[in-house]
Amino acid sequence: MARHRPELLTVTPPILERSGFEDIDRALALSGPVMCRDWLLARFQEGLQLRMLRAPDQGFIAFTPGRSAWAPIEGAGDAVVVHDLRAGPQSMGPGTVRRLWGAVEDWARFYGFAAVLAQSGPALGLIPPEFVTGRGYHCLDRTEGNTRLMGKILQGPMALPRLPQDWTRRAACLGPGLVIQSTGLSVQLEARAQSLLDRARNAGLAARHDRLETASAARTRSVSPAALFSVVLDGAVIPSDGLSEMQIWSAIRRRSGPGDI
Repeated sequence: MARHRPELLTVTPPILERSGFEDIDRALALSGPVMCRDWLLARFQEGLQLRMLRAPDQGFIAFTPGRSAWAPIEGAGDAVVVHDLRAGPQSMGPGTVRRLWGAVEDWARFYGFAAVLAQSGPALGLIPPEFVTGRGYHCLDRTEGNTRLMGKILQGPMALPRLPQDWTRRAACLGPGLVIQSTGLSVQLEARAQSLLDRARNAGLAARHDRLETASAARTRSVSPAALFSVVLDGAVIPSDGLSEMQIWSAIRRRSGPGDI
């Protein structure tokens, strides 16, 4: 009797290379940053789960228990948090994306979690709204940048998780000068951070890199909902999502005092 092959591939460290995940990650880079291999392997050690559509479909979903989530969500300890969900143009049908969500929900139920959560919004690193709408998820909270905390309660009762609202305070805590905050998830974003810091230092501007090295740091210190990459000058965030390196540098120069650069 032939064995039934699961619709989704469970990607783990031993099969990461031969699974083809890294090729899919690069192919879908327009909707999310290409993950650094070392960063990804370290997250597996923290409980990251990764499910991938089988060829010819292209898509995957990455999720983790709330206690080890790198997303700034408060009170998510009893939930599972979706970190990344991407699908290629040929794989965006409702049934295909539903299989990805279903994998998370089945895993959460099996291990006794109370809910599945996802930050949804237009910024890089958030789940696109069209991937969440109409799947039984409800908006539990909102914060800056049109970011919504979407959740599906699997079993209750539970205290509803919330999104931070103290972004201004977090940015102010970084102090004077230019600060680039990142998580190390993306090689490309880390290279951009270093290039901007070099530009600033060469121009005589005090600059430093605030690397969020742990999930706890990402949850409590990130100055933006996505946590991936933020530019802060003298304690205030400079919007950078969707901008090129040169556009970000131009914004830094405009915001700096005439005697600073």
